[in-house]
Amino acid sequence: MVTINDVARAAGVSRATASYALRGDPRIAVATANKVRRVASQLRYTANLSARSLRSGRNGVIGVAIYELDRPYPAEMSAAMSNEISRRGCQPIVQQTSNSKEGEISILQRVTSQLCDGMIFSPGNVGDQELKILSHGKPMVLLDDSSLAPVFDSVDTPCEEGAAAAIRHLVDVGCRDIVVVGPDYGLLGDPRAAAGVEGRRMRGCLAAFEEAGMMTADVAARFVHTRWNADDARQCARDLVRSGRRFDGAFCLTDTTAMGFVRGLADCGVRVPDDVAVVGFDGIAAGANLVPSLTTIAVDLDDLARKAVDLLMGRICEDPSNPAPPRRLTADFHLVQRESTRR
Repeated sequence: MVTINDVARAAGVSRATASYALRGDPRIAVATANKVRRVASQLRYTANLSARSLRSGRNGVIGVAIYELDRPYPAEMSAAMSNEISRRGCQPIVQQTSNSKEGEISILQRVTSQLCDGMIFSPGNVGDQELKILSHGKPMVLLDDSSLAPVFDSVDTPCEEGAAAAIRHLVDVGCRDIVVVGPDYGLLGDPRAAAGVEGRRMRGCLAAFEEAGMMTADVAARFVHTRWNADDARQCARDLVRSGRRFDGAFCLTDTTAMGFVRGLADCGVRVPDDVAVVGFDGIAAGANLVPSLTTIAVDLDDLARKAVDLLMGRICEDPSNPAPPRRLTADFHLVQRESTRR
């Protein structure tokens, strides 16, 4: 059986350095950590979690709690998290909250408090103070935290920057009457809701509309509300076309919404991209196989996972008597232009 001593010897480092590197301790230089992980992978090293737990009070298990696992984007994000945690020599446990308060509380009480050294958590229905109590003092990193005064580290998807890039791209390909499909424009009046994913994507759109000189008095009419799933988006497209509303570009707040919207346009004989150019947001793999293939704002899920795990590992290793203030990071993204905007 391969031991940590074998890994250290093969990597040319001390046993302590090898151990810290595999736990993701930020004090270890990136090049050294990568070398240790590469050697551990080559030797097929598996950490002895029972022994680790006895020595350090930790068991090397990291929890990931995501709202849904039966949709492409959260499933692909969970896979990226799992891969990154495993790369650090830890064992991931991925759970689905089903976007319910009961599900979130159950996971925090039964999984985080009993099994995990820390948790990467996608909050939806449990507030900061409840999270502090339910986490039992264990480190936690939130995904897309909408708190106005955060108490946990968090990593955001690039909502504002990505949405603005989507609108700019539609303008660049010649669109002048652009609709934004998905959001409820009215929630911008609620500070907490406006700080969430939907609100931040809307703010990005508004900034790009202003930049392009499209901030007219009826700008709210550009935002077409529908639930973020393919079936509702398909019906939304049909209703929009049948209403007589003229538009030549559409930014959908998720790729799944965009796929349904494109299908709804096709149902009405509207051609993409000839009549309407369409951009999605997420970068899910299925978008490349749509007909036409979908232009999208692709979130760098590996970067998102790396930043979340880095923050969590830093908290696990820090001195609890002298905690650093909460940090907020944003994942990288890039625009992937495909057939849905090629004219």
